[in-house]
Amino acid sequence: METLKMALVIFSALSLIYVSSFGCGKEGEDEISGTANRGFEQKVINIEAASVKTMDIDYAIDAIGSFLSNENVTITSEVTGKVKEIFADEGSPVKKGGVLLQIDDEKALLAVEKARSILEETRAAFEKLMAGARAERVEQMKTNLDKTRISLEKIEGDYKKQKESYESGSIDKGTFDKIESRYEIAKKKALTAEDGYRIAVSGPAKEDVGVAKAKVEKAMVNLKVSEKNLKDTRVYSPITGIVNSRMVSPGEHIKNGIKLFKIVQNDPLKLSFSIPETFAGEVKIGQNLVATVNVFPGEKFTGKVYFISPESDPSTRSLKVKARIGNRDNRLKQGFSAGIQLTTSTKKDAMVLP
Repeated sequence: METLKMALVIFSALSLIYVSSFGCGKEGEDEISGTANRGFEQKVINIEAASVKTMDIDYAIDAIGSFLSNENVTITSEVTGKVKEIFADEGSPVKKGGVLLQIDDEKALLAVEKARSILEETRAAFEKLMAGARAERVEQMKTNLDKTRISLEKIEGDYKKQKESYESGSIDKGTFDKIESRYEIAKKKALTAEDGYRIAVSGPAKEDVGVAKAKVEKAMVNLKVSEKNLKDTRVYSPITGIVNSRMVSPGEHIKNGIKLFKIVQNDPLKLSFSIPETFAGEVKIGQNLVATVNVFPGEKFTGKVYFISPESDPSTRSLKVKARIGNRDNRLKQGFSAGIQLTTSTKKDAMVLP
């Protein structure tokens, strides 16, 4: 920069010397030639020297784009019923989770109460099966086990006596075989009774438990569905934004799936534009840009790039780019056209003439 300043100074000095010399030479010629050239007027050219300044220079891509809402949601009814009350109208600002509409919930409340009653009944039946029925079954199997044991003891005593008689030759083999067969049958009955008692103590029959448990689970599902239907009689906003349109009126009977509201979120706004594919390497996520709109001349709105299309449009050889721009005061509107300057690089301390 100092070299450039020195060059300008030298250039200015030489120019002044040249002008001075030109003037002096003309005066000498007038003296020699007398009055021949006295009508000639000399003009002196003034040259001012200026210092070179330094400043940061931004290099940017110019584009034209359009503003889009950040979110645009259509809300539909999840239940059938009559619109009882509306809490938001067109143009109303709404918060996420705010109540928009109330549908008559009388039938839904009754359905919940009925579902709870059925669930209580099925749970009671299941508990009775697991407690009362088990005790009854255990008692039955215990009585049967005691009987089979008493019978086995009696038959076993007879068997031992008959065995001694057979071994001593008092009875024949056929008579002994009969008593021995009765003894084997009695032992098997006793084992079966012991198994039955053990199973009774461990719990009721698996198939009975399965049926009772399935009834409880079904009742729980019905209750959840009823509670959801009750909750859905109150319609909430899923986003923070502004009601763009309302499609129902108080007292209107609506069905499941009917459109109720459209809500737009305009803070921030999306700014969509295209750039030539030749600039693809100069655009990055998070890059700053400045937007201007004709509605607000002289004002600049800043934002950051959040989306760069992964593909180029073959018909235009351009890339779609999107940025987000804050719009807290909601002055910018969806659909506004905007001029865009997308800063690609900055040259620090560049030398410029004033």
